[in-house]
Amino acid sequence: MNTRLRTIKIISRIALGLVWFYEGLVPKILFLRADEIGLVQSSHLVWQTPELTLQILGVAQTLAGLWLIIGLAERTAVFIATSWMLILIALVASGNPSMLVDPYGALVKDLCLIACAITVWTLGRTQFAPG
Repeated sequence: MNTRLRTIKIISRIALGLVWFYEGLVPKILFLRADEIGLVQSSHLVWQTPELTLQILGVAQTLAGLWLIIGLAERTAVFIATSWMLILIALVASGNPSMLVDPYGALVKDLCLIACAITVWTLGRTQFAPG
């Protein structure tokens, strides 16, 4: 049983990390999208340019994803990532409320990520016995 819980925790943490890594690298660094640029621009939380702001966010998200994948201080990493996610949900909702009802949008994905984060947080407290 303990081995199964450990496996569930690791899979949840890595899945969470992979999503953070992907979301930072692909849409914010490699392939900037006009809708994300517009969202940042309308938020008025811009550092120099919306594109640069997204790229900085992308680097931060990519690093957070790597941190989660590696698993060092996993509860701290999960807490920071989930807090950041909740802030981003609020910013996105205030800038573009229609994204909250988009079946392919951020909210549906973020609810799954929060479930992974809760799993890692909860099982991170458990001391696993060998075997």
